[in-house]
Amino acid sequence: MSTDTNRTPLVIAGVDGSEDGLRAARYAAGQAEELDADLLILHAVDDAAVAGAWGVVYDPTALQEAGQVVVDDARTEAIDAGADEKRTHGQVVLGNPAAVLADRSRQADMIVVGRRAASGLERMFVGSTSVAVAGMSACPVVVISRATTPDPVGGKHQLAVAVGPQTSGTAALRYGFEEADRQKAELVVVTVAPALPAGASGGYQLTDEAMQHFIAENQRHVNDFVDPLKAEFGGVKVTTRVLMGQAVDELVKLSESVDMLIVGMKRHPILGWTAGGVIRGVMAHSRAPLAIVH
Repeated sequence: MSTDTNRTPLVIAGVDGSEDGLRAARYAAGQAEELDADLLILHAVDDAAVAGAWGVVYDPTALQEAGQVVVDDARTEAIDAGADEKRTHGQVVLGNPAAVLADRSRQADMIVVGRRAASGLERMFVGSTSVAVAGMSACPVVVISRATTPDPVGGKHQLAVAVGPQTSGTAALRYGFEEADRQKAELVVVTVAPALPAGASGGYQLTDEAMQHFIAENQRHVNDFVDPLKAEFGGVKVTTRVLMGQAVDELVKLSESVDMLIVGMKRHPILGWTAGGVIRGVMAHSRAPLAIVH
């Protein structure tokens, strides 16, 4: 996210002509209004197509014109959703969509993209562009789907942040507090613990006392990160919970009851910022907008 405090806030919606792209534009319109930000509707024409992928050379002018139709439709959708027409701009650029959005993210406060997979099986997979943007963006990325979130959000007045068992940073948690403060919403901070402790196998059962100790240890893990921020954001109502089970299943279930689910992305020592299996699973199935923060 840009650290220039003198610039005008900016929300970017990445669109591709899909229904998910239009949903992203509508959601971005609401976020731009709340942030008093400009809104940029951005469509990137993949330069691989212009270069002649699969031996077919496309006319750049035709691709530009087609991209402009995509942008114009999404801009109209955003304005109809309440975006300020004078502060809502559209642009078509040449380049890899993920790389273009990642580059623009340095001047943005939020990027919103649809989660559409190239295969169209959006309930099972998440598109490669969404995954790549989440990994490369310098600002928070919100992934949303028209299939699971067709209507405006905000009526539940509750946000959730997931704290992983190996969390060493608090960027996602701080973002959750900032968003809860801005939206005047309750913040639910959760960690997901396995139903069995590490090393246990089938047939193994914890005693009630051991289970309570296991839960308490996870609760303390969450509180270690939450307590300093509770003191800083005194006006935010916060609850903490330990969920038991598979992380993807529990977080997707949680997403049904919140206006936004926030997760942090860990940095791999070799690959850099990458979306692991849990984040990919939640991206594919979340019932609420999913914010991914580095």
